Amino acid sequence: MSLTRRGLFVGAGSLMAAPYVTRASAAASDDMIGDMLVLGFSGAAPDSESARGVARHIAAGRAAGACFLGHNTRSKAGVEGLTRLFAGAGRRRAPLIAVDQEGGAVQRLGPKIGYPRIPTAAEIASKYDPARAKEIYGDMAATLRDAGFNLNLAPVVDLGFQPKNPIVAKFGRAYGNDGKTVARYAAAFVAGHRQHQVLTALKHFPGHGSTLVDSHARPVDLGPTWRDDELTPYRDLIRQNLVDLVMSGHLSHPGLTGGEPATLSELAVEGLLRRRLGFRGIVMTDDLDMAAIRSTVPLLDACVRAVAAGNDLLLLSNSASPDPDLPQKVIAVVKTAVAEGRIPRGRIEASASRLASLSVAKMPS
Repeated sequence: MSLTRRGLFVGAGSLMAAPYVTRASAAASDDMIGDMLVLGFSGAAPDSESARGVARHIAAGRAAGACFLGHNTRSKAGVEGLTRLFAGAGRRRAPLIAVDQEGGAVQRLGPKIGYPRIPTAAEIASKYDPARAKEIYGDMAATLRDAGFNLNLAPVVDLGFQPKNPIVAKFGRAYGNDGKTVARYAAAFVAGHRQHQVLTALKHFPGHGSTLVDSHARPVDLGPTWRDDELTPYRDLIRQNLVDLVMSGHLSHPGLTGGEPATLSELAVEGLLRRRLGFRGIVMTDDLDMAAIRSTVPLLDACVRAVAAGNDLLLLSNSASPDPDLPQKVIAVVKTAVAEGRIPRGRIEASASRLASLSVAKMPS
């Protein structure tokens, strides 16, 4: 997520990946890998060739869905024409149609194009109790669903105790300075969205609030500043069964991630998030095209490492050097990595099984 780039229900009977429920032990297929890719695109209207290319990838089983960035949300008519285009492309299952809609500075659907203003997280927490916050976020989710979205890449569950943080505190994106406060308001956010069958993604694991560096600009080392309380929102919401997805961040820590970005770290995803915190659901990466990754790891290598780490969905804005054939290339390198043992045996099938538990609300096409 970025201020300048991009900003469901969990249960049985998934519309997204139900064909894989009985195939989890089968060898990894192109379709299984394609269902792990969420793609960005250029253009702000459904006649954009890039958008039509993403729709073709969805229809062919080479992508799970599309993510809207800031440059895709220039008009209400354009946004809703695009969501209809992607929804109509889902032949085998309902596609994920995602956007960043936190409120405040990170609100892709805002007043400039005819949607209601949503306050920042900091405003919500300072003015309203969690019950009222749930109502506000329910209205937000209804707006998203009416516009054709079924996945909101929010809420932010980073803590706001570092006032000099350039990406969280600066823009009022944190609900508070402690984990319990953040967890209460994030729970209201998730519950409000679930009322309208819109999935949410907690971000940015394992916590971006303490840093003095923005991970959109360069790699971030959490070691000197991170606190254990930054895991409290994840602990609390996992225990309450209020987590649809978790977004892994491009954030490294000597102990938590083995010094790698969490997005590329098996220690972070499989060790900390799954085994230590007990999360059994979907993990998605933050955009692998961000500078924090792109400046140090080639994109296709990053895709392989992200899958090996245990991520179920790879977010690819495809914005730094747009490539219309990116999904085919990712599928090919991932299959090769599986064959060579660089991706653990069964990892793709495990993601397919988890994705089969994701009930994605079908949008009108």
